[in-house]
Amino acid sequence: MTTPQHITADTAYHALPTPDALGGLDLLGRMPIPLRRAFKAGIDQTLAAQRAAGGESLNCCCLGGGEWYSPFDTLATERDPARLPGMLVSTIYQDILSPGLLTHYAPGPDARPLPALHPACAAAGLADPQGVFRVFSVIPFVWLVDKRRLKGRQPPRVWSDLLDPQWAGEIVFGGWRPNPQVPYQDYNAYLLLMLYLEFGQAGLEAFAGNVRHLQHNVRTATQAGSNSQDVGAIAVLPWLQAELCPRRERTAVLWPEDGALAMPIGYLLKPGQERRLAPLVDYLHGARLGAVLARNCYPPTGLATAGAFPPGARLKWPGWEFFRRHDFDAEQRRAVELFFAAGHAQRGLHLCN
Repeated sequence: MTTPQHITADTAYHALPTPDALGGLDLLGRMPIPLRRAFKAGIDQTLAAQRAAGGESLNCCCLGGGEWYSPFDTLATERDPARLPGMLVSTIYQDILSPGLLTHYAPGPDARPLPALHPACAAAGLADPQGVFRVFSVIPFVWLVDKRRLKGRQPPRVWSDLLDPQWAGEIVFGGWRPNPQVPYQDYNAYLLLMLYLEFGQAGLEAFAGNVRHLQHNVRTATQAGSNSQDVGAIAVLPWLQAELCPRRERTAVLWPEDGALAMPIGYLLKPGQERRLAPLVDYLHGARLGAVLARNCYPPTGLATAGAFPPGARLKWPGWEFFRRHDFDAEQRRAVELFFAAGHAQRGLHLCN
């Protein structure tokens, strides 16, 4: 059981807020696990500076450990905006993109202009045209290739290359199950959605035929370049995990030429809260957090941090038009079901019901 980090201006810690207490929060945030400690430390410093300057106390709750769903899973059904936090920080996920929730955070007349985006982020269309989900970082999914296991084959260059039958049984991506006898409990559904949207059912089935199995990204990173049977020639990983591979003489981190799969990280801000929560907004877009994000391969989307992306890097993702016109959860579930149906027929991959 993980314990959320609930921070006030004096850095006190409390239990996970109840639904009735959410409206008293100025920030409710969840970040990828590798960033959580550093993110919380930056919030602490921001609140301490606010207090030292005689500013208003702010009440922030940052989820810790493996916590992800609660209490975000209760927000979409809330009809009274007064019962919602002033700011929500999260990666793109179906709960935070609920149309009803987004309505409560539509920008008001006090909305501040957002910082300019890095060219790779601008070209990928990460800026929400409605200004509701305000991006400040991104998780790029790239490839970690075992050069010895290529066995004379050219490494993949673009995502469609992963559908080539020459990679049968050679691809691993993120997922988890307690043991091989039970279905997968967790998996990178976002990757499967992207492949389904771009290549259709036939492409997803071709990809399933090339997947050896799914396993935790950290485990894959530590095994890549070894003789382990749990990895193949290609792993699809978040950029951070790919860079953590210890056998760099045998492996290579490759950014797909048509773009690393991008999962944006951003925030929603209630109208009327721009001035009051400006210290938090400035922290999210500032150089201090930007340096932390860049150092951990979760590059900031702004221009304040130089060298956060590799030269010539490109990004791709489903895009705002998709999220606004489609049911994210239903489309993702469809992609997952098609993948595991094909994988079960071809390689015995099982989906958790």
